[in-house]
Amino acid sequence: MVSLRRYTASDAPQWDRFVEDSKNGTFLFLRGYMDYHADRFNDHSLMFYNEKGNVTALLPANEEDGTLYSHQGLTYGGFVLSTDARAADVLDLFNATLAYLAENCIREWHYKQMPTCYHRCPSEEDEYALWRCNAVLESCLISTTVPLNGCPEFPEVERRRKRGMNRALEAGYTIKESTDYESFWHIMENNLMERYGLRPVHTIEEMLLLHSRFPERIRLFLAMKDGTPQAGCVAYMANDNCVHIQYGHATPQGKQDGALDLLYLTLIENFRNMGYRYMDFGNSNEQGGKYLNENLIAQKEGFGGRATVYKQWRITI
Repeated sequence: MVSLRRYTASDAPQWDRFVEDSKNGTFLFLRGYMDYHADRFNDHSLMFYNEKGNVTALLPANEEDGTLYSHQGLTYGGFVLSTDARAADVLDLFNATLAYLAENCIREWHYKQMPTCYHRCPSEEDEYALWRCNAVLESCLISTTVPLNGCPEFPEVERRRKRGMNRALEAGYTIKESTDYESFWHIMENNLMERYGLRPVHTIEEMLLLHSRFPERIRLFLAMKDGTPQAGCVAYMANDNCVHIQYGHATPQGKQDGALDLLYLTLIENFRNMGYRYMDFGNSNEQGGKYLNENLIAQKEGFGGRATVYKQWRITI
């Protein structure tokens, strides 16, 4: 018999311990990350217990206008599960949540599913439960994930990506880890505004705060030429299974010189040697997945990446 209650700030140590020991959690579910923008969201995360009073699952979530969302401040969500969780257990989690939401006059539940590349072991019990709950798929984003270890037939890196890498090496580029987020944010902000009229998801102040909280898990890598950054990306060391590339941008000079090709191919090799199984580039979509940026996804696939999907479901209570 499963029971649940709403998360409170005093639960943070227990919450974080469970995330670290779970079979599908990442550091984005730690409260130090989730709560950096607590002023923007009405947190309604849930904690689940078995009959012995032990935590068996977590649900990062927020509530708005009678609707429960897998936390809108996170890229992915869904149930964070213990290694002992089985299919029948996850059905119980869904049934208990639906009963709780009905009691609390919450009419809809929007559920972001955890992409499989972040699973430490198979954790798709929720997809079966979603089908049983008559959930409707409302968004499907296609991400590009590079297999690093454990894939018997590693996809070949395209020749043009290798040519770009060689061009950057001939131009004298080097790759280094850095904490100069301000310089990189200037490059990224110029790119996003010029190409899309957009700003980064994180402000520089937010990223510096998050890096200060998670210096080993949020890392900046730069492609340098003559001591000046010409390209870079932020790597989220999500868990011991997967690295997520949060941003990747270059100056006009860096683009011409193939700086991102050198940067990504260097990181792929480094992360493979560190024992990670996947490097996830993130999605290439707009309009909830209905538009695919084919040029962007082709670039990512050129590094040997193939499809992982980010799904969001809607359940009517």
